[in-house]
Amino acid sequence: MKIGNIPLTIPFVQAALAGYTEYPMRKLSQRFGCPLTFTGVMLDRIALHPKAMRQPKFHPHDDEHPVAAQILGDEPRTLAEAAAVFERLGYDMIDLNFACPVPKVLRRQRGGFLMQKPAVVREALRQTRQAVSCPVAMKIRIGFDRSAAAEEDFGAICAAAAEEGVDMLAIHGRTVDQKYRGKADWSRIAEVKRRLPNLTVFGSGDIFSADTAFERLTQTGIDGVVVARGAIGNPWIFSELRARWQGQADVPEPSLAEQGQVMLEHFEMLTQSRAGTQAVSFFRKFVPGYAKRHPERKKVMLALLAARSPEQLYAIIRAYYGV
Repeated sequence: MKIGNIPLTIPFVQAALAGYTEYPMRKLSQRFGCPLTFTGVMLDRIALHPKAMRQPKFHPHDDEHPVAAQILGDEPRTLAEAAAVFERLGYDMIDLNFACPVPKVLRRQRGGFLMQKPAVVREALRQTRQAVSCPVAMKIRIGFDRSAAAEEDFGAICAAAAEEGVDMLAIHGRTVDQKYRGKADWSRIAEVKRRLPNLTVFGSGDIFSADTAFERLTQTGIDGVVVARGAIGNPWIFSELRARWQGQADVPEPSLAEQGQVMLEHFEMLTQSRAGTQAVSFFRKFVPGYAKRHPERKKVMLALLAARSPEQLYAIIRAYYGV
């Protein structure tokens, strides 16, 4: 399948995750079989400041294509102008975020707040399509809340996505006001695909294993699945998905040595943009995911979280993973 001009070898992609999907996580996901990754969310107004755009963190790396830039904003023209900047920087796709449920984002009337503003979403998509030549995607939720008005707005936004020619509509199966409480409702995502069969629909929500991702894809009839939190500290989920997609029944677990080597490599990549102790602190958020595969999960996780320096982290990984 393709998203615009971007071929996907498997219908599973890595989500944009603020504070996580920097280059190291994207690169590891790609290596283990993910055909498309997304940046963490970037504020549209930042892109309009040339000095800020010279910072390496805003640039895609030559060895990670295809990669999409996810943009957050509240005004269609600014979103479109930012999209054009990110395309010039070398991103292969633009992803408009109308799903973020973080309170400070909602207070500024961005992200998920715009699930209440179908006309604004439509205009943002239209202007972005006109501003760039690369594929354009959108990330939404199944409504702002469970009210009848929110249901109507959700339907209008999905219709606008189809009518304005979005290349990919990613739908998270919770409402904005749910944040991450409760369970994702994949039946609502499936309904969109049934109602708008020509729309490329990807689903998101509660994907923590390859088995679950594969089940959601086959049960709903949608086009693909976005893997979000399930990929944190777990790039192997993509090799497992690729194997399942290719008909392999049993996928061997990565050895402890391989797990340790990937962790060391991930940390080393983090040190390219952060001082050692800052890299250790940042790496902690990936530790629960990595430790989950170890037979002494809790003991390993606590030891890794207690590391305060690169030297301590290296020593713990080598001791528990034999690398």
